[in-house]
Amino acid sequence: MAPSRTRLPLWLRLAVAGVCCLALSAVVVVAALLLVGLPVFGALSYGIEALEPLVSTPVAAGVIVTVTAVSLIAVELSLRTLREARDRSAPAGALAQGAVQLGSYALLLSSVLVAVVAVAPLRSVLPTPVFALLVLLGLGYLLTVAYVWTAYQWLRSRNDDVPAERTSGGDWLVLGIFVVAYLAGAVWPGFAALVPAALVWLLVGSAVAPGHVDRVREYVERRAAAAEETEPVDPDAVYGITDETRRHLTRLEGTPGPPLLLPAITVLAVALAAGWATTIVSSDALALGFAAASSVALVGRHVGGAVRDEFAGDSAVVRDLETRFDLESLEDAADGDGPLDPETRASLEATITRLAGQADVPAPEVRVLDRATPTALTVGYRPSSSTVVVSRGLVETLDGRELEAVLAHELAHVKNRDAAVLTALSVPGAVAALSRGRYGFNPVVEPIARLVRGVSRWYVAFVARGREYAADDGAVAITGDAAALAAALETLDDDLERRPRTDLRTGDLATAFSIVPPPWEEHRFFDRTKRFVSRTVFGTHPATETRIERLRARA
Repeated sequence: MAPSRTRLPLWLRLAVAGVCCLALSAVVVVAALLLVGLPVFGALSYGIEALEPLVSTPVAAGVIVTVTAVSLIAVELSLRTLREARDRSAPAGALAQGAVQLGSYALLLSSVLVAVVAVAPLRSVLPTPVFALLVLLGLGYLLTVAYVWTAYQWLRSRNDDVPAERTSGGDWLVLGIFVVAYLAGAVWPGFAALVPAALVWLLVGSAVAPGHVDRVREYVERRAAAAEETEPVDPDAVYGITDETRRHLTRLEGTPGPPLLLPAITVLAVALAAGWATTIVSSDALALGFAAASSVALVGRHVGGAVRDEFAGDSAVVRDLETRFDLESLEDAADGDGPLDPETRASLEATITRLAGQADVPAPEVRVLDRATPTALTVGYRPSSSTVVVSRGLVETLDGRELEAVLAHELAHVKNRDAAVLTALSVPGAVAALSRGRYGFNPVVEPIARLVRGVSRWYVAFVARGREYAADDGAVAITGDAAALAAALETLDDDLERRPRTDLRTGDLATAFSIVPPPWEEHRFFDRTKRFVSRTVFGTHPATETRIERLRARA
């Protein structure tokens, strides 16, 4: 019999999880809009006010809005450069890294502004000790999260055991950002203009004189390598912002005129529109409107990209696995290459096809995870576009009958639409897990991403642990062999218990899809409390022993 915690109706579980998923997504989007919009509003207000003594307000507004827009495009293009570099398994250019880090610290500044705006009104209504505690917590956030955690992740990313996230030149450019900020605050505010000027040069130079930008990047890399007494990055191996700019200019070659004509006309139109707008509304209103529009455009593009990828079949859960493990399609593997030999791959594909026919569902795509830990999971929104992921260790650990039973269990998730529900609910957490790889180690993104992953893990588990018995029953209906599935669960559970704990870190979300949960790792302190939180609050599966007993009773 199922434990009492699984007796809640499925519709109630889905309703609670769906509301949590939508609310969490809305909170993240609103936070992102504020974090992007505030620094843009501040830059526009400050810039227009600084230029007004020199030129008319319409001219000042046109210049500052244009510079701000070009700066935002440079940061966005740098983000795309870093993502493309990771997709190509190539080092990212130092200039793109510096631009992204500039955006990171702009987010940090805006997060402080958000905190000040939110906390200040509470001073009059909260007791003094409570308000003082909030201030201390905010200080702790700045010191601990923004600096200590970022430094830890930065050093970890440079460890030999972790794929390199940065080149040494990017480190030096970040140091330059701090120097400019200090000079602007301590010597002359005009030094702050160096930052947008550098971004404008980066974008315009990469389009007009890419060779010059590449030479500057290579110089920065050589100087940084000489200072650290290391070998400089091979320029031919680097994917820089000039490469990304060329990629976009190639797409514009089909438009009338030179490729740069359309961007130039767009920039001129923005400048004229901004100058004209100041004849109708105030500078602050213009700054507010542009900040709102730009934050909606930037955040909307990334949110829209995540939604588009999901509907296109490029699930964030699978992409999360791909970023951390070698995930290979059976069809893409060359003969004799990959984690499985050709005969085993052919047998696995034939078994999936046969079982899918018995379950009356389309045969899903099969991806193989090159890991010794036995793992099986299924993701996808529709049966026709689902993906079954199995690890090399799973195929090597189980015999033929046991492997069939496990694959039937995964197909039962497809047939019952459990995979579709869990995939949809897991999107916020999976995108948050991917954010580190897409946006780098960011002192603002990281704590928000961790919060999203924690909440997402809870409501995914709330639904997932109520569906394992149904999948077990579905597997037995497909194969007619309850004993084989019971034996497979027992084998997998025993094998996982023998695994080193470092080999079991498959990620919080992956465990919600896998057929068995990882074993419990005992802790010296608060073990029972941690076990309760992990197994009851965030537990994605009923006890494996209970599932085995239930299946053997049927056999």
